Amino acid sequence: MYKNRFVIVLALLLALVFVTPSIAQDAKKGDAKKMEKKEMGTLKEVKCDPACGFCIQSKDEKEIISDVKMHAKTHHHMDLTDEQVKKEIKDVK
Repeated sequence: MYKNRFVIVLALLLALVFVTPSIAQDAKKGDAKKMEKKEMGTLKEVKCDPACGFCIQSKDEKEIISDVKMHAKTHHHMDLTDEQVKKEIKDVK
């Protein structure tokens, strides 16, 4: 009787050992696909006045907004809002 229980517990543990890495790999694949989708977004850019020459390109809109606001403040002494920067963001062709 104990032998049967031991065999069942052992079988369950072995099943768990072999299934767990597979589940972890599937989770990693899902995370990779999410990252791929984010990375495969449209490349966007903001260009400053040609006399200035500042240009930023990124697929991350938050990065663009942050960098453009910093550039405007340090080089042109302007405080821009996120909405003002968003209006200037164009898709790269």
